[in-house]
Amino acid sequence: MKLQENIKISIKTAFQQWRPAAIVYLIQLGLALTIGMQVYEVLKASIGNSLEINKLLHGYDHTVITDFLKVHGASITPLLGQLRWILPIWLVFSVFLHAGLLNSAVHPTEKSARPFWQGATAYFFPFLGMAILYLLLALLWSTVVWLPVFTYLGASFESLSSEKPLIWVFLLAMLIWALGLAFIFIWSLLSRLQRIHQSSTIFISVKKGWQLFYRHKWPSWCLFAFFLLLQGMLMLTYHLLEPLIPANAAGPIILLFLIQQAFVFMRIILRISLYHSLNSLCHKN
Repeated sequence: MKLQENIKISIKTAFQQWRPAAIVYLIQLGLALTIGMQVYEVLKASIGNSLEINKLLHGYDHTVITDFLKVHGASITPLLGQLRWILPIWLVFSVFLHAGLLNSAVHPTEKSARPFWQGATAYFFPFLGMAILYLLLALLWSTVVWLPVFTYLGASFESLSSEKPLIWVFLLAMLIWALGLAFIFIWSLLSRLQRIHQSSTIFISVKKGWQLFYRHKWPSWCLFAFFLLLQGMLMLTYHLLEPLIPANAAGPIILLFLIQQAFVFMRIILRISLYHSLNSLCHKN
């Protein structure tokens, strides 16, 4: 199957499987509202009457943020402490949702939400182990890339006559780091799809995921780059559209919220499309 046909069919299938997308959207919205309301209550109780916040509405101001942290730092600390349980909860929900979506991608003809719930429950624990493994690989890769870079930047900061070499080193490292993370992400998706198809152990699935990537490396990169570009275009469209809607009354604010949620839902559809594309590429029926 040509990539163009693969992409076309995958996007069409993703729209037909709008029920799993709606489930993911509602779960993410509920989780975001739960965390957001807690953050709001903490901020309202501690710094809700601070006039410094109004200065931030005009744009980024380092001085205002520095003074704000000095005065209200004690109020921000509990929010940072909540990351200890927010991040594990996010990991659990992320694994659960991806298990459901990937299983839906393996069953493209099923339009109901049944494959989503079956996959989310059946593959949660294997995918949790894979998620931890690939998270450790991402941390290892980040250390390999950034530790030498920051060592070099620290040693060269005062000896260079211009900051241009430092900027180029940083940008090059950022590119290499991003490509490595993208590779780990694609590898993880192929490994999880392999686990669904063959019910292998975690490490065998990881090994076969690597083999699938090596066998289809260029189409896999092209599919990932295409859907990443679509995600970027979607976000850019929203940011261009947002200033056109005046948020000075209840009606426009509600309209802006609905548009925002529509864009969030479309991002989920594109994510499902990528899963379908990779599954169709590597596991031809």
